[in-house]
Amino acid sequence: TMVYDLHLGIITAIAIGIQDIPEGAVVSLPLALMQKKRLKPIALGVMSGVAEMMMVLMGAIFFNHFNFLLPYGMGLTGGAMLYVTVKEMIPELYERREHELLITLGFFLGFYIMLFLDSVMG
Repeated sequence: TMVYDLHLGIITAIAIGIQDIPEGAVVSLPLALMQKKRLKPIALGVMSGVAEMMMVLMGAIFFNHFNFLLPYGMGLTGGAMLYVTVKEMIPELYERREHELLITLGFFLGFYIMLFLDSVMG
């Protein structure tokens, strides 16, 4: 996004940063509840966010110089996320055989919302 529009790129970066706060909590909280020491889980959550930030900076620098490769990078990134979702997360959700209908409805609702937003926002 930053390659095409600096203002939109900055807004996107801020939104991703805000989203990383609950993500770090999700990484840290279960570990903090299982251990007596609170510092290690918090450090792991922070390290998770720092690793993501470093990769974002590396990607921004790389695609700023090679912006003709940006569509391929976006495709690879989207494909990687889709692979992890299909291969790892969905089978884990259905593993317990609980709430299968709710899981399926939630998946398709999210998919249709994504399609709707994509068609509305272009």
